[in-house]
Amino acid sequence: MAYFDLHAHPVLKAHLSGTQTANRRPVWSSDQDDIPVASPLVLFMRNILRHQANLYQLEAGEVSLSVSVHHSPEIGMVESNLFQKVADQIPSFVSPALLREIQQVGKPGKRTYFDHLRDSLALLPDDLTGPQGQRVNVLRSLAEYDPEALNFIRAIEGAHCLYSDPAGETAADNLQKLLDEGHRFLYLTLAHLTDNQICTHAFGMRMKVGPVTVSSNVIFFPNGAGLRETGKNLIRTALKAGVLIDVKHLSRASRMQYYELRETEFPNAPILCSHGAAAGCSRDKPPIRKAVVHRTEKNLVVVHYKQGGFFKPRITPQDFNCWSINLYDEDIREIVKSGGMIGISLDKRILGVNKTAKEIFSREEYELIPGCPPVVPAQQEPAVDADVEDEDDLLEADELADLAEARQSAAADEEAGISALEFTKRRHLKFLAHQILHMVRVGGQGTWSCLCIGSDLDGLIVPVKCARSVLDFDDVEDALIKRLLALADKGSPTDYDLTPNNVRERVRGLLWRNGWQFLERHFNQPA
Repeated sequence: MAYFDLHAHPVLKAHLSGTQTANRRPVWSSDQDDIPVASPLVLFMRNILRHQANLYQLEAGEVSLSVSVHHSPEIGMVESNLFQKVADQIPSFVSPALLREIQQVGKPGKRTYFDHLRDSLALLPDDLTGPQGQRVNVLRSLAEYDPEALNFIRAIEGAHCLYSDPAGETAADNLQKLLDEGHRFLYLTLAHLTDNQICTHAFGMRMKVGPVTVSSNVIFFPNGAGLRETGKNLIRTALKAGVLIDVKHLSRASRMQYYELRETEFPNAPILCSHGAAAGCSRDKPPIRKAVVHRTEKNLVVVHYKQGGFFKPRITPQDFNCWSINLYDEDIREIVKSGGMIGISLDKRILGVNKTAKEIFSREEYELIPGCPPVVPAQQEPAVDADVEDEDDLLEADELADLAEARQSAAADEEAGISALEFTKRRHLKFLAHQILHMVRVGGQGTWSCLCIGSDLDGLIVPVKCARSVLDFDDVEDALIKRLLALADKGSPTDYDLTPNNVRERVRGLLWRNGWQFLERHFNQPA
């Protein structure tokens, strides 16, 4: 059974392991699965560091068509405790020399983000073959698809990857340069996790891994409210060349401004969210409990959200991750109306499995939210009330929720004898299923053809346990069919258009056919 993934990182971990192709791990290598437990940090990082979508796994998991996302690690990322400690303790996984090189980006005579993007592209060349003669096929149109090969379409995550200068003025020219050289990209994700010169990004940085604070660098915090002129020019260059715009990582205001620009200048361009999830609320009514001035950066607002309960028997949209990095109900409708695609992420935190109680907004953008609570000074301990450094995704509470559900289920005779891991897999699958049904309920029945998987696997995420790698896609297909039908039976049939006769077709569309048909419309002719 063939599978499609709109957003995966099959070469990122090879990229991080060295400074040039000759001293990097081969992209066919599976050695990274053997991770030494060098410290408590590495123990907490094991699920992030393990391969999830390398070329061996993609082949064995029958993911015969996927979008290979190419990315230049940002300065803020490589300076974080996370990268520095892993590089110090297991340098064969994250190269200290590479981190030092990236820290010099933007300085005269040093390598640029654009140079590092080229390094990533070079790891997946057109003539790549595997140790047993496996063939890799990098597509420039869907007509080149080969069912006997591993087929990839390229994309770029983060417009900073196109910078040859600190101000980002070269981004549009460098994108055009790559296109003129014969590269083709399905989409460009304008933002990533750090501040940039293109647009305001949505806060999305994980601030703790287990007991270790990742970073307190302000570069991870949003700045301004929307698209800059350099960003608008880059959008125009991309869309004129047939490179679609991915709204993942864009802030609330940036997305709204992009929709307006697209509607005015490029009304036929479909909107993509390559690896996201539903926030479960309106962009005009996010469940904000209070807003506090950041303890050191007075132009930032720490937003505290109301959270769903941990021990409820049923998952609702109030249990989703309502951070602005996810799709508000209006975003879902906008994407469906455009004939676009939503790639559903398999990141636990993005799906809402881990509760995320606080988010950072720029004050300028926060005050654009209608009826938002007034910004107040810190009322408790500033490190808790007016910062996010303690935000650890409430991992312990999440594990307690898994345990509580396992115990509750174990009390039922039909559930007896199932392992704790299986209970957790089922709980995580519930979040995936509820995400799908919420999107359909909000976007209408036409949403079914606009959904696919955009896993973000091997993108340094902690995946849901029902899909820890692409090798699990086959099991996910079977389990999702059962879960969706059971959930749909509890709602109005007109909300979901799910029946025993069409649920398998719906899931097959999600995992393969929708992506293929979208590419037939938008990637079938050379750009």
